[in-house]
Amino acid sequence: MKSTYTKLGVFLLASMSVLGCQDFLEDEIQQLKKEEIVTFREQSRGLINDIYSDYAFNYFRDFDIEYLTDNAVHRNISNPLATGFWGPTSNPFGNVWQRSYHNIRQILLYIEEVHDKGLPFKPAPQDSLENVRTIWRYFGEAHFLKAWAQWELLLTYGGPSAATGEMLGFPIVNRILDHNEYAFLSRASFEQCVDQIFTDLDTAIQHLPTVYSGGGSSNPGYGEIETGRASGLAASALKAKIALFAASPAFNPTNDASKWERAAELAHEVILQNGGLKALQPYDFKREDDPDHIWRLRGWRQNNSLERRLYPPTLYGKGEVNPSQNLIDAFPAANGYPVSAPESGFDPDNPYINRDLRFNRFIFFNNDQCFDSAPGCQNYDPLEIFEGGSDYFGGFIPNIGTRTGYYLKKFLNDLEFDPSVNEPVTILPKVYVQLGLAEIYLIYAEAANEAYGQPDVIPPGLTFSAQEALAMVRQRAGISPDPYLAAVSLSRDHFRELARDERRIELCFSGERFHDLRRWKTIDAMDHVRGMKVVKNEDGTFSYEEIDVEDRVFEEKNYYLPLPYEELLLNSNLEQNQGW
Repeated sequence: MKSTYTKLGVFLLASMSVLGCQDFLEDEIQQLKKEEIVTFREQSRGLINDIYSDYAFNYFRDFDIEYLTDNAVHRNISNPLATGFWGPTSNPFGNVWQRSYHNIRQILLYIEEVHDKGLPFKPAPQDSLENVRTIWRYFGEAHFLKAWAQWELLLTYGGPSAATGEMLGFPIVNRILDHNEYAFLSRASFEQCVDQIFTDLDTAIQHLPTVYSGGGSSNPGYGEIETGRASGLAASALKAKIALFAASPAFNPTNDASKWERAAELAHEVILQNGGLKALQPYDFKREDDPDHIWRLRGWRQNNSLERRLYPPTLYGKGEVNPSQNLIDAFPAANGYPVSAPESGFDPDNPYINRDLRFNRFIFFNNDQCFDSAPGCQNYDPLEIFEGGSDYFGGFIPNIGTRTGYYLKKFLNDLEFDPSVNEPVTILPKVYVQLGLAEIYLIYAEAANEAYGQPDVIPPGLTFSAQEALAMVRQRAGISPDPYLAAVSLSRDHFRELARDERRIELCFSGERFHDLRRWKTIDAMDHVRGMKVVKNEDGTFSYEEIDVEDRVFEEKNYYLPLPYEELLLNSNLEQNQGW
């Protein structure tokens, strides 16, 4: 986002850093004089524009979180944090605290010094409508981004106090603090934090357009050119996401059904705002006008980091992300049945045929040569991931290869560039999506099932069932008709298992699974990572053997994560979570 908003607020933000508590409290932005901010008019909104960059193009941050789960490993680095080696300074989420409070403070500074002072955006009389709309839109954006920063704090640090067992969230900050005040903050209760985030999101909804549409001149301040900014629909979607988290077993120990109902109702509201339950768009990770993107960040072009780091060796990539056999096993057959079920028709001698469409679009596998499942496709030469093949470790590129027998295809642009060049160039955009319609369908399916226990029945006051919402997700994967979904929808427990599997597949490599396993309180039962060794036989056929790749060892304490050790040293009022 920062690269898109041309130099907005560059002067204001050049010196901002988050290197520690002292920098957080005394960065140069505090020393700006009031008249300097006033001088910049439109550019003063750079205080808000800049924050978007913290939540954009986070693919590799998401991949790092995925390495904590049974979904993937890095091609050559074992993750000690995934095998229980967490300590006072070994916390993969330690930067979330400083980043979030830094952004909250910047937002509050904007509200106080720009919005509340009534600084115009465009003072000319002919721009009056755009001026008023933009001023209040930025006010709504400020509250959305504040809510997002608080959501990351709650997601990462919410948990029971080690001293009292009370479920706590984060210290709530609604005004600019000085050093002494910051050092004495205390964590608010979990529910107080949820309420505060919802209050900020309701303010955002009040001042933001539901979606951005039309040309800028015909809809000043709200036109399609502003897509990528926070919207009212994105704020509503975030409320549903947070409500699901709050209703989950780790944070709802009494299984209060009303919390599940709230999550279902909020997701239902988003779906209705979006035009009702409707088919999802085909997978296209370069499409910038996809209506299923509720909040997606602006696209990047001439950015080849994903291609260079993720493609297999014979496609001139480094094959950095290796999906696990565990994840591969989660993809159903083309008819929707799990591959473990006799009805699936799964053939262990040909394990990569007859799978749902997502498998072919998300995963590079041995002998794969296509970005989809179309018969006879030839986007590239068949991948040689078999032992001794060019895409095997050390084959085409020395010291490069996969530890699991797979490479990640999801998010990649297809070969609309010359793969024979060592530094391939693509002008196709990268579209990083933070909130999407498929996730809202998954939230509704999970929450409605838990709240009402009859996934095939439309709940009172709502207009579709949990089964119908999940069907939309599976239909995009080519599963229709869906006898397996119909069968499991007769049971809350069986539907829960399928809904969790679908969430795992749809949201893989977006950083969600680690937190899902935590909130479901199943992270301590995670399987070790498995892979597939492929051997090419003399007759040209292949043999397959599962292998162990990397251990996963988590304890019950990992349902909740530790507060950063340095923050506890700075502030004795902060209570650590249980187990740390």
